[in-house]
Amino acid sequence: MMLVLAAFVGLLLALLAPRHAASEPLARRIERWEAPLRHSGPWVVAVISMLVVWFTWDALSPIPKVHDESSYLLQADIFAQLRWTAPSPPIADFFEQPHVLVAPAVASKYPPGHALLLTLGSLAGFPALIPLLLTGVTAALIFALATRLTNPWTALLAWLIWLTAPLVLRFQPSYFSQLTTTALVLASWWLLLDWRETRRRRWLLLLALAIGWGAITRPLTMLVFAIPLGVVVVRDVVRLGHWRDFALACAVGVAVLSILPLWNARTTGDWRVSPIERYRLDYLPFDKIGFTPDTSAPRRAASPLLKALYSEYLGLRKRQRLVALPLIIADRTVQVAIALFQGARLPLLLFAIAGLFLASTAVRFGVASALLLFLAHLPYAHGATWTVYYLEAVPVVAAVAAIGVWGVARRLAASEPGARAALVLASIAIAAFAVPDVARWRLDHRMRSAFHRQFSEQLRRLPSRHAIVFVRYSPRLAPHGAVVTNYANLAAAPVWVVHDLGPRNEELRRLAPDRASFDFDEDRMVGGRLERDR
Repeated sequence: MMLVLAAFVGLLLALLAPRHAASEPLARRIERWEAPLRHSGPWVVAVISMLVVWFTWDALSPIPKVHDESSYLLQADIFAQLRWTAPSPPIADFFEQPHVLVAPAVASKYPPGHALLLTLGSLAGFPALIPLLLTGVTAALIFALATRLTNPWTALLAWLIWLTAPLVLRFQPSYFSQLTTTALVLASWWLLLDWRETRRRRWLLLLALAIGWGAITRPLTMLVFAIPLGVVVVRDVVRLGHWRDFALACAVGVAVLSILPLWNARTTGDWRVSPIERYRLDYLPFDKIGFTPDTSAPRRAASPLLKALYSEYLGLRKRQRLVALPLIIADRTVQVAIALFQGARLPLLLFAIAGLFLASTAVRFGVASALLLFLAHLPYAHGATWTVYYLEAVPVVAAVAAIGVWGVARRLAASEPGARAALVLASIAIAAFAVPDVARWRLDHRMRSAFHRQFSEQLRRLPSRHAIVFVRYSPRLAPHGAVVTNYANLAAAPVWVVHDLGPRNEELRRLAPDRASFDFDEDRMVGGRLERDR
């Protein structure tokens, strides 16, 4: 409470300070920086954001911490070998991995858009390259859009509010596909503005490309953001008669979307069946939108790890009832608010509310899109604290909060130069209060990756570099930190990390007699211990 009070007082002082005559020289000096800020601001905030996210990630070459990230990186490695899939491993039961198909071939269950981008990092030997670049692109677009719709001082504050949001500090240092869709959504809005200002065909074609790539990355998310965009574009096309440009844009979008049936055919053998649908039927029949859980049995006899995940997800799914919708809305709203405004950021919530009334029509367009994103996920069962599904909406909230601060500052400072000075001081205050948050999230990322780091270190210390490690998972520990994995080239992988299936282990040993065999029992200690088989 004291921290919140201190933050509120700090923001209030920042807004009131420009009323005093002594601040006028400061206001004039700040005004001289406006042109350089407009010109170089996007580049500066892009670099700073990349460095902050990399620092918060707490590793020079960060490793994936949850199953989704591992699935995307596996697919990127497969793409890097110029293949759609890897061959199914011998005795696929040993290699079952969450969010990964192991039969009829090895592939991520997710649409390919994000993994295709991650491939560049895989080829460079630095998987974090693309997440960091996407962070820079997102930051630059936030600043550029906010400058275009308001002014560079509001843009500066909006960028800082976005970068220091707990939701961003938690999920931006990651390999989640929301990083791609966030950048694509912002790019789509920029391209829409360019097209409406100039009516040049190339902006409409690029807009179709951005929407299409988002659709092969996160289809539901991009559909949500494409609906308002489509309404505006179609209305303008009808009014102006730009049907040829519209037809070409549709052709670009269809060309990108055609990757999906090809992806389906290469991974499942049927262009009509997606990997995510195949995975759902194999392991999680109930994992779909709706309020009635599917009680069908999984088609594959899952490993103990996947059975634990099945039980956890099924519990969430059973609570996803229509009668519980008000409670679901309340829980998710509270958790999203906490992920945006917790601690010293609580005063920003008041400014965000004020910003809703002060925002322009273009900004309210973004607000409506963000609200649609929230509503679209209501029929999907997920833990209320798992707020990564709303990462694309954070730039909108940050912009609205910054607009609220600007509006209040103009009224308190009674002059535009004073308001500029107030926003600079408010930006400094927010950055100062965010320093301990960045340190705390850096520690959080370190703790979340500790198990995987310890395990990787033990693999490096194996006396044999041609080995099989049989992993026995503990029912006491969270099932989201799995180490069993698949490989883009199984034969070339020095160590196979597989499930311990008890008496069946001998089957795999016979198939790879040249590999030394080791046991890993997660229940013995956190971090485990590798022992040579007796």
